Amino acid sequence: MNMTINDVLDDWPLWGLSKSPIEADQVCVLEGGLTNTCYQLSLASGEYIIRISAENTQALGIDRTVEKTIHQLVSSLNFTSAIRYCDDEDRYWIRDYIAGEVLAEHADSSDDSASSDLISYSILTYMVEQLKALHQIPVEINLPVVNIAEKAQAYWQMIEAKQPDNDIVKMKPLMQVAMNEPPAGAFCLCHLDPVLANWLYTAEGLQLLDWEYAGFAHPLWDLAALFQGIKQSFKASEKELLIDSQPKNEEDLENKILSLYGVTDLVAWRRACVQMEYLSSLWYQAQGKTP
Repeated sequence: MNMTINDVLDDWPLWGLSKSPIEADQVCVLEGGLTNTCYQLSLASGEYIIRISAENTQALGIDRTVEKTIHQLVSSLNFTSAIRYCDDEDRYWIRDYIAGEVLAEHADSSDDSASSDLISYSILTYMVEQLKALHQIPVEINLPVVNIAEKAQAYWQMIEAKQPDNDIVKMKPLMQVAMNEPPAGAFCLCHLDPVLANWLYTAEGLQLLDWEYAGFAHPLWDLAALFQGIKQSFKASEKELLIDSQPKNEEDLENKILSLYGVTDLVAWRRACVQMEYLSSLWYQAQGKTP
């Protein structure tokens, strides 16, 4: 059974963050998460985030030990906030709260000026540069190598368990073979879910949240996920893509991302895009959610 927030709060003496039990008015739920449940914790010692891991963590193929290792590395390099406490069984953790605005909230805003600010050329440049800096971090820790077909297998199992008669299941063998081979090029440390909901705009710059899918992977997968995430956010909000404060099409967005990163192998790029679309589609299907 998954932990409740009351179960978590009972552990307060273990955290070293408070000298007294937590009161109800010191905790509020945070909306917007698609997998885990998060709460904001307000204490005299500071502001924190409590994240309770989803019940289907294992089914989704998420390794919390790997996630914690990566999070500790990238938080030491100021990509995200530090972990303050982690439950011994990885059922929940507490990290520093970061004051800022989630970029996805701009896309959902009815304020056209906010939308314009969202995908300004400077913000897009910042996101690509952050990913490029991440990809250049020397990896001196032992991380599992990401394989798209292996990640997809976890989602296929969830789909087959819930919808064994779904016609999509018949396509699994062929699709798994087609998606198995990664794009050409070297692997590196990647986030693998840099959608707008995972970028936080702060006074100090952009922070990247939610590293649960991160691993040793192909850098073009990060760029493809960023590209697809921006497209999806604007489709959901029925707004047009805005680059340099002018409406542009998806091709312009794609070209800008490729140019900013310095991608020249378009064959590898197309393969990365197809693989991330495949993985994203299966994830939503397995979770019973819509993009």
